[in-house]
Amino acid sequence: MVTVGLPAVIVVSACLVGLLFYADIDTPLRPFVGLWFLLVCPGLALVRLLHLDDLVSEVMLAVAFSLTLDALVASTMLYAGVWSPGGALAVLISVSIGGATLQALRAASRPSVWPRLQKSARR
Repeated sequence: MVTVGLPAVIVVSACLVGLLFYADIDTPLRPFVGLWFLLVCPGLALVRLLHLDDLVSEVMLAVAFSLTLDALVASTMLYAGVWSPGGALAVLISVSIGGATLQALRAASRPSVWPRLQKSARR
């Protein structure tokens, strides 16, 4: 699986949805970007840290976890009496970027497989 590509997609998606929402940019793509972010990014940022071997399981858990996080953030803000769509989005963006950062750091600290493959090819 791609180790650096997915964290980059998560960060770019988070920045794009934040830009579209907070700058109040009216574009036909805004609902699609928002839906993509809310359905996939928060869960994918955290589920990828589990290092599951099955891609289908990872995607399904990412969507389920994203919806759970969305509801949990909204419910918590409602019960606390501080409901704000912008605040909820900020929390979800923070979770997504934090999870993507942890993924990238873990991938960077892991030893590369490439030198081992080169050694075995020389033998």
